[in-house]
Amino acid sequence: MAEKKDFMAELAKEVDAKKHGRNVKIDTVDDFVPKKRAVKETEYDREEDYSAPVTKKKRETDLDETVKMEEPKTLKTFSDALNENTDFDAQEAYGDPDSPDSFAEEERVKVEKPKRHLSAGGKALIGIAVAAVVFLVYWFGFAPHIVMQDFTGKDLNAVSTWAKQNKMDAGVVATATPEYSMDVDKDLILSQSVPAGTKIRKDTPVTFTLSLGPDPDEAVAFPDIRNMTQSEITDWINENKLLKTKVTTQYSTTVESGAVISYDLKNADESSFTRGTTLNIICSKGAAPAGQVTVESWVNKEFAGANGWAASKKLTVNKQETYSDKVDSGLVISQSPEAGQSLEEGGTITFVVSKGKGVTVPNLVGYTKEQLDAWTADKNNDVTVVTKSIYNDAPAGSVISQSINAGTVVDSGTVLELTVSLYLPILQTNSRQWLGKDYLELKAWVDDVNSKGANIQAGEYGADYQPTTSDEYPTPGQITKYSCSYGTSSAGNGCDRPLSLNARIAYQVSTGPKTVATPTPAPTAEPTTAPSSYALSTSDLADLGKITDFCNNNKMSCSYTASDAENDPMVKVSVNGKEYQTGDSFSEVVQEGAKISVTYNSGKATSAASPSAGN
Repeated sequence: MAEKKDFMAELAKEVDAKKHGRNVKIDTVDDFVPKKRAVKETEYDREEDYSAPVTKKKRETDLDETVKMEEPKTLKTFSDALNENTDFDAQEAYGDPDSPDSFAEEERVKVEKPKRHLSAGGKALIGIAVAAVVFLVYWFGFAPHIVMQDFTGKDLNAVSTWAKQNKMDAGVVATATPEYSMDVDKDLILSQSVPAGTKIRKDTPVTFTLSLGPDPDEAVAFPDIRNMTQSEITDWINENKLLKTKVTTQYSTTVESGAVISYDLKNADESSFTRGTTLNIICSKGAAPAGQVTVESWVNKEFAGANGWAASKKLTVNKQETYSDKVDSGLVISQSPEAGQSLEEGGTITFVVSKGKGVTVPNLVGYTKEQLDAWTADKNNDVTVVTKSIYNDAPAGSVISQSINAGTVVDSGTVLELTVSLYLPILQTNSRQWLGKDYLELKAWVDDVNSKGANIQAGEYGADYQPTTSDEYPTPGQITKYSCSYGTSSAGNGCDRPLSLNARIAYQVSTGPKTVATPTPAPTAEPTTAPSSYALSTSDLADLGKITDFCNNNKMSCSYTASDAENDPMVKVSVNGKEYQTGDSFSEVVQEGAKISVTYNSGKATSAASPSAGN
């Protein structure tokens, strides 16, 4: 079977041969048409332009019969189109179409035909064909067909998918050093080396630059956030593309919706704020939406439990207290809304709470002590009575006033203050009670009764009550006389019982005795002679005789003790709390009659007369 031929490649060879002056036999489209081994004479052979005697040599197979291939009338090839031009020599251009495929099987038949020359139209047609072939070769072999897309703002996954779809060579897609960008988000493509719309081959290198996003270290002006709304803060964040600024919201009953509750900067201050600084902002969502609460029954239950339940349901409690003879203190008498009804969170529920059985306070003014004791002894009158006594012209022990109005109902144990009369003040128990007493004692008594409602005055009123000397009351300050100018007594008659609340007491004070005594001269003291002083020195301890002479001559009280210890000094004395011995350098002043203890060495002091003990 004949090898399949490439028509376009053969045509390109022919164009190249003609360009360089060579005559190259090429296969035409007609070569692809199957040929018959014997062709009878047809109307094509009888045409004037194409008829020629053909003499074929016999084959080696002794076949005498000449076989001619008969072309089908319906087949019209590219060569037929060329034969319509009478100037085109097909045999010269393409050779004999009836040539056998194998020289071993068929004999070669030389067909001589007259040479023909192509017309201008034929040459143009061939030129067009050649151009078409060259274009097809370039188009399918060398022309770029991949259209570069715009990947700006997309990720590398889109590039990878595009490269696979276009079967691009491995390694032609690369990335450059990323760059900061305010317009393209991080890890998206910022730019590409080949513009979008450009046609490229599958081996064309393309480089993409990724975005690092906005620069986190770029300084950003910090606004007055506390006076901004949430929408203004969001605009500020988006405009500056802040990387670590977060806005959260929470309910608030004190901050209006959209306003800032608080904000917190991490590891920075407002002056050093950058795009990458961590900033947390909390904005208010306003008050939380109210929920529905189903009211429970708290009647005859402790108010403490009702109050706790209301707090857990976010309800406001209105507590109203009243007295009740039937409901114990602290229990709920009634409530509004009633059990089973609905109430929004934040709503108010009213509880009427029992204060227990109240005590109605009567009008106690004018009650005697006995009547008051009987009223307080009644268990139904469980109040705490506190009394205050003052001087008043009402009978002693009777109630003058009360702190709670009559008819008022009070709680058990309520303090009720009652003012009780002491009647009028009593100045004295005898007519001379204050004579000879210090006038300040009388002043103190006046102060005491005045603190209990009286208005008594006491002082040296009038010429008759001026200070004076008195032999009877010689001590200065003693009261020599007194009287009451007002009250139940007449002036000059003393102060009889009782005094009025505004009495005035006049008193006279002694300045001392009237008779001056002659002073007794003090005895003259006998002059005393100071004792003599003597100096005890080193030389006085030279030996036992020297110290004995010092004691005797200066009237000292000396005592002697003998010692036979070999190492003891010759003389040792103890005087004025100090000790000295023979050989010491000293000087001690000793008063006459001073006691001196002398210890001497009996072995070393034999040259001197031994003193008698106690000398």
